[in-house]
Amino acid sequence: MITWRDTYNVGVRQIDDQHQELVHRLNDFMEACTNQKGKEKIQETLEFLKAYTVEHFRDEEKLMQSVQYPELAVHKKEHDEFVHVIDELLQQVNSQGTSILTTIKLNRTLVDWLINHIQKNDGKVGEYIKQHP
Repeated sequence: MITWRDTYNVGVRQIDDQHQELVHRLNDFMEACTNQKGKEKIQETLEFLKAYTVEHFRDEEKLMQSVQYPELAVHKKEHDEFVHVIDELLQQVNSQGTSILTTIKLNRTLVDWLINHIQKNDGKVGEYIKQHP
């Protein structure tokens, strides 16, 4: 399980609330995997992520644009890559069904996203906003 830490906050309530929801969903998925129910939870998690990314990335990119964040293009590219991975996993599940490999890949993708993107890259956005209110 992942416990929300203040270091994950970027300092914008809407974005931080959305990130907390992602952690909550990730924990639900990880708990399902621990209880041998990951296959049952994967479709729901992927559907959530598909909707989440549309809203969250739009909000985050709009925020970065409003403060003229200099690394917006790079950040947006990372968002697009994440959306692509989620789309691929969803297509795989829809066409081939769930497997332990797709469950593991989704788990790894979400943990990596949380640790690397939110904490590091979104953290940079938060720091930039603090310096350029």
